[in-house]
Amino acid sequence: MFRIAHHGTVAAIVAAFTTTAFAQTVDADRVGAIRLTYVASHSKAGKAALAQLEELRRKKSIEVQSKGAELQKQEAQLKQQSAAMSPRAVADLQRAFEKSRVDFDRFQQDAQAEVEAMRTKFDTEFQARVAPIVDAVSKEKGLHFVFGIEQAAIVWWSPAVDISDEVVKRLDASK
Repeated sequence: MFRIAHHGTVAAIVAAFTTTAFAQTVDADRVGAIRLTYVASHSKAGKAALAQLEELRRKKSIEVQSKGAELQKQEAQLKQQSAAMSPRAVADLQRAFEKSRVDFDRFQQDAQAEVEAMRTKFDTEFQARVAPIVDAVSKEKGLHFVFGIEQAAIVWWSPAVDISDEVVKRLDASK
């Protein structure tokens, strides 16, 4: 199973690669790299999931904008009507507006949480689907390490060690 290394761990490994003793004992061809965002954006499964995520984001954005417009209308009505109303009626209208504002804030937070939950689900499912492919490619190539380029604090890397394209091809071929 592949896991995303923490920056500190990666920095220690990268530092170890720069030491002469370690460099003499490790074959540079035994290290691979992968760009998971590339795999997600170029594979059929990733494209489909990203399209679903973007559609949900778009839908929620429209809903939030609509509710925001309703809240603005309610606020404008409150300002217009308050001059001709009794203090008690103004207070009641103000309470109703505050409740609507709180409901809007909650709706916004729920929309963000729903999008984030879908993104997390996609990430989890995608990594579970990609992990065995990365494992197989790594074993076939005799790799000791495969770094996630986006997650690691890597300053330079050779595209020759990038296995992303091969993972995309195999992911698209799998079901």
